[in-house]
Parts: sequence; C-alpha cells; structure tokens
Amino acid sequence: MFEVIIYLFESYMQVDQNVEVDAQEITEELLEEGFQRTDISKALAWLDHLSSLHEQSQDTVVQQAKATSHRIYGEAEQQRLNSACQGYISYLEQAKILNAHTRETVIDCAMLLEMNELGLHDLKWLILMVLFNDPSSEDEFMQLESMLMDLEDGLIH
Repeated sequence: MFEVIIYLFESYMQVDQNVEVDAQEITEELLEEGFQRTDISKALAWLDHLSSLHEQSQDTVVQQAKATSHRIYGEAEQQRLNSACQGYISYLEQAKILNAHTRETVIDCAMLLEMNELGLHDLKWLILMVLFNDPSSEDEFMQLESMLMDLEDGLIH
C-alpha cells in the first residue's frame, strides 16, 4: 500500500496541485503499472483520510499545546515509530517544521499504514505528504523538501 501512496505522490501531487483526477482513472493506471487492486483501494482511502484531516478544524487541545511540551508515544505508536522516527519528529518540531497539529497528523497517518514498523526513510516521505496536503504548511513543506534534497546531494549546511 505504501508503495502505491509514494507512486501517487510522485506522479500526481508534485506535478500540479490543481489537477483533478478521477479515482477510476488512477486505479486503471495503477493496475497497468502492476499494483494490486486491494493496495490501490487502501492507498486511495489513506489519501482521502489525509485530506479529511486537513479539512477538520485543529483540536483545541493540540492548539493549546505548549512549545515546551513533550509528546509521549503509546505502545502501538512506539512499535510503529521506532526511536529514530520519534527523534526525527521531535527534531522537526524543534526546527518549527512540524507543529502540534501536523505532528499528530503524521502520527495518525503512520498508524493507518499497514506496516509493522515505519523506517525513517518512509517517515520522511510521509511527513512530506502531510505538509504538502496542508495549505498552511507550504513554507514548511518547501523547507523540509530542500533539507532532504540537500542530504541526498551530500550537502551539509
């Protein structure tokens, strides 16, 4: 399922944010690419869930979270997000790339993936997708994308 999500992100979402694509057309294209129908359906449902999270108003508890507060991960979250992933999320919060709301969206979306443990590389993709889908996080998306591209190019700032 995650491979389908990554494929869609690379193929559609980064090309043009205003492109409206029919789910049936996407499904047919993905089937032609060799993806399984069940993975396609789950990926599209995951993306719908991500979109709905940004349409909802931010939870007042999350809005009121202090900058000095620390997120405690539940047992299932700890199993899905290892210490490297948790540390990376914390780092991005300290760097002001994630706020309490986007952090919770990342964790929520990670928990919906059918993976035993999410690796750091996959988490970075997931965070990019969350920021990309949040209109108020455009600057943060561009900042993280730039950071990740610099790392791939071997540049250190």
